[in-house]
Amino acid sequence: MRRRAIALAVSSVLHLIAVVTLAIVTAAPRVFPPAPRLHGMSVLVVPREDDSGPPGLQPLDPDDADDLPPPRGSAIVSVAGFEFDAKKIESRAALLFPFLAPGLSLERFELAPHLDPHDTFHDPFAPREPARTRGARKPPLAMSDEAIQSLVDESWSRRNRWTPFQRILQLAETHSPDAGKLAALLHEYQVQDGLQPYVDASIRDPRMWTELGLAADHVEFIGFISRYATEHPSTTATTELLFLLDKIAQASLDALVTLLDTVPEEHLEWTRSANPDAYEFVADLRRHYAAALLKKGLASGDRLTAYYDKVRLGILTGILRTTPHGYRVNDARFLIGSIYWREGSAGDALRAWRSMTVDASDAYAPSIARILNAIATETGGDRGNVDTGDTMRRLAQQVDAILRAEHGRWIMFSLDRLHQFGYRFDTF
Repeated sequence: MRRRAIALAVSSVLHLIAVVTLAIVTAAPRVFPPAPRLHGMSVLVVPREDDSGPPGLQPLDPDDADDLPPPRGSAIVSVAGFEFDAKKIESRAALLFPFLAPGLSLERFELAPHLDPHDTFHDPFAPREPARTRGARKPPLAMSDEAIQSLVDESWSRRNRWTPFQRILQLAETHSPDAGKLAALLHEYQVQDGLQPYVDASIRDPRMWTELGLAADHVEFIGFISRYATEHPSTTATTELLFLLDKIAQASLDALVTLLDTVPEEHLEWTRSANPDAYEFVADLRRHYAAALLKKGLASGDRLTAYYDKVRLGILTGILRTTPHGYRVNDARFLIGSIYWREGSAGDALRAWRSMTVDASDAYAPSIARILNAIATETGGDRGNVDTGDTMRRLAQQVDAILRAEHGRWIMFSLDRLHQFGYRFDTF
């Protein structure tokens, strides 16, 4: 009994010590080791492409302007009832063919991916407006179809495009890029006013000066479209402006080919008689761009065309990536396939065309329907490669006829449009 009493007393004391110890530990403040001092973190940031060049273009290369001709005296050319002021051409000699020099920057149209440090590292508490809602507060453009056609007619010009475009530009700046009729207005402008045929009459001079004058406006259009696409990416208005950019690329190539094909001593006798200074200027301008093409390995006509085709494919495939809800993807695929077909890449052309669907609202809807029908008829609906020679020959005949008909449709539309304003293919 004595041992039991001693054991019970010892056990009680031990339990009491344990309880007191636990209470002390629980009540004591929690102490952590001091946190390490944070130092500045080194971060490797991939810089965005140099945006020091003109809007929408690569940075200028000073070497490209070394041998550009300086302005010489009067810039007025008056030839057989045709009068033209070449001052704008002289002032923009370095940017007369911007798709060639300094070259288009697709990143600046939001068509190619890039890493912007400001998109990755920013103040999380700073309000930031989503790209798709930047134009949401702008009112939708309300215009009737008749008002749209009237404005498109007022914006038509045979020589100068940028100045008449200003009313449409103002509407684009002040109205929603998605809601309302802005996209319809831009669509009609680029379809009806975007490209025109220019053909020599008895002399080359008027056509050459007119096309160079139009080329002098291209840098302005490129800058506006680049800025608008950056501010309103993936909108229907931006998609229409990118189709306009594609047409400007085609017009740029046409003007450059006209300049290169013009042999001053053979084709510009009227200019030499009317204004020797202007004649010397354009002769030097031609030498400059011929040398630039030689330097870039684009001296042959095929290589130059392939270069511009690559630019156009970049624009058109960019439309496929960015246009909202499939807006006008069929037109983009039709043009992509047409470029590949003309280059002789039938497989690439068919892959682009097989993704098309028939939509009556598309600009090339009749030709799209005919191409899809030809592919289905000749391949039996097979979406694989066209292997047999006979099948490919029959399909090629049909596709060539469809593309010729599409070009002919544009020629006839252009003829009617020119007559509406009192012009012909060979008047300027």
